[in-house]
Amino acid sequence: MKPGFFALAGIALIFAGCQSQTTGLTWSPLPLGSQIEPTAVSCPVSGTCYAVGQNGLILKTINGGVSWITLDLVNGGPALANFNLTGISCPSSQICFMTGNQGLILTTADGGQTFQIQNETVNGNLTLNAVACQTASTPACVAVGNNNSVFILSQMNGFWVQDLAVQTEIGPANYNQVSLEPGMILISAMTQSGQGVDGLLESLDGGTSFSLISISPTLAPQGISGIACQSSGQCVADGAGALLVSGDRGLNWYSASVYGGATLSGSLTGVSATSDGSFWAYGETGSLYQIPPVSGGSLPGQVAYPQTLPGNTVALTVGGVSCQSTELCLAVAYSPSVPGIVYLSSPPGTASSSSTTTPVTLP
Repeated sequence: MKPGFFALAGIALIFAGCQSQTTGLTWSPLPLGSQIEPTAVSCPVSGTCYAVGQNGLILKTINGGVSWITLDLVNGGPALANFNLTGISCPSSQICFMTGNQGLILTTADGGQTFQIQNETVNGNLTLNAVACQTASTPACVAVGNNNSVFILSQMNGFWVQDLAVQTEIGPANYNQVSLEPGMILISAMTQSGQGVDGLLESLDGGTSFSLISISPTLAPQGISGIACQSSGQCVADGAGALLVSGDRGLNWYSASVYGGATLSGSLTGVSATSDGSFWAYGETGSLYQIPPVSGGSLPGQVAYPQTLPGNTVALTVGGVSCQSTELCLAVAYSPSVPGIVYLSSPPGTASSSSTTTPVTLP
């Protein structure tokens, strides 16, 4: 399936960048046009990023997010229009794995020129919410979703296998996000209809067995939704009214405070970790927080810095963040009521700039 290029609309947009507190990043919006709702993003190398979203949306940029092309088109329209894509992880500029509803696991091994469906189910209630991949260890990838669903790819060229061992550890639950580091899998689990136990599922043997890490309701009154870790063992988890940090691979947790004494805004739903040691927590009503690394500390930073995204973000949910360098990050946001947006960050002190750009529009 060949990528589709969309012609310029010739509309000049003025980027009203906003300065974030203390961290100094400036965020600028790139509206994507109607019916474009990106829910997740992955930047495997500087300049190259992929985003996925509702109605089979797959986007790619090779210039750091300034412009995008739409991939996976057949007869002028998305080939996967019946799927809502929810997660993406790209271990290289050519290889990406994507998840979605109907148990979808999708991959490309040639930078988006072609795609292969590696898993699909007739169970319409099974949505896979996230996928994480690594190149330095095994398993290669783990995908998680609703109804205790965990799928594991042992090797990049192997086959996905559903992990049934995890179902016995926690009771009925939905898994929203997964962190995959050498020697450790951590999965955020939220129970269904009051049954089971909220917390994290941990595997130290590649998914052969799992154990439950309970998190006190005092720290996370409505459970844990997002989880991300660094190879150092530092982790961040979040949820509605909760933003937590750990320095021992998730065994012990502490609340992070918001810079300036503010309270957490919105319901946080996910976390991403970046190569410089930072974490990004994100969620509803345009909520986005950075937890910078702390040199020499066993814990990640315990202060979360709220990021001010320009425009009216009340209706938007930030679905993911991926960074190409310390100061160059992409955040994607979506909403059922307004067009989706990609936000680009700039280094400290960068002034807002006007730019001629083109919203991506579906045929």
